[in-house]
Amino acid sequence: MTIATKLPIHLLFIATLFFLSGCATMNLTYEEPSVEIVSFKALPVNGFEQKFEIGLKLVNPNNFALPLNGISYQLNVAEETLAHGVANNIPTAQAYGESRFTVPVSTSLIKGIQVISALMRNKEQGINYQLKAKLDIDIPLMPALTVIQNGTIPLSQP
Repeated sequence: MTIATKLPIHLLFIATLFFLSGCATMNLTYEEPSVEIVSFKALPVNGFEQKFEIGLKLVNPNNFALPLNGISYQLNVAEETLAHGVANNIPTAQAYGESRFTVPVSTSLIKGIQVISALMRNKEQGINYQLKAKLDIDIPLMPALTVIQNGTIPLSQP
C-alpha cells in the first residue's frame, strides 16, 4: 500500500477521534421532565369497556424544547392497574415551559371491579395512584423516557 491509499483511512481515523472527543466534552445538562394528572373525566360506557379522558401536564425544566412523537401510559389506583392508553400529536414542551393535553384511557369492567374491591378494603382517607408515562422524545439519539408520578386522591375533606 502506498501513502496515497493509507491517507484517507488515517484522515477518517483522526476525524472520528475529534468527533468523539467533541461529544465527550459537551456539557449537556438534562433534567427529567415531570408529568402530572390535572383532570379526569369519565366518558359514556361502551359495552364492557369504560373510557376516560385524562388531562396531563408535561413540565420541561430544561433549556431546550422537548418535542414528542407520542406517549404511552398506565394508571394504577390502589395498587391495581386501572387503565392504559397511547396518544400521539402531543404538543411540544418549550424550554422551561409546559404543555397541557388530554389523552384517552380505557379499562375493562373487570378491572374496574377489582379497583373498587381494593378501595373497599382500603380504610385510609385517600386513594393512592401511580401514573407511569413513557415519553417518545423526538430528539436524535435520545431514548424513550419513563416518568412515574405517585400521588393520593383525598376521599374526605379535612
